[in-house]
Amino acid sequence: MATRAYFIINVAEKMAQTNYQDILKDIETIPEVKSVDRVRGACDLLVEVEAPIRMIFVANKLMAKDWVKRLYVLKVEPFGTEEYQGLTMDELQKLKRVIPAKTA
Repeated sequence: MATRAYFIINVAEKMAQTNYQDILKDIETIPEVKSVDRVRGACDLLVEVEAPIRMIFVANKLMAKDWVKRLYVLKVEPFGTEEYQGLTMDELQKLKRVIPAKTA
């Protein structure tokens, strides 16, 4: 079963003054990102992600970006999708190459 999560992100002040188009292009290079929206208020971006892996891996990818000041998890929920249903753990590992194999 896949997971859907919503993250809200504060953009670093030094980057917030530059063009948001570069930030949006950068975030959309992450394959798990399904949508990204600018928001007003305490945070700058709302990011929806879907993945057949733990969301911590995607959160770490986002946190590695130099323009991210802070990342908050708004919501995480499991969901079924035809893209990932019926795949074995080995198939998911080959698909994403980020799911660590269990050691015996």
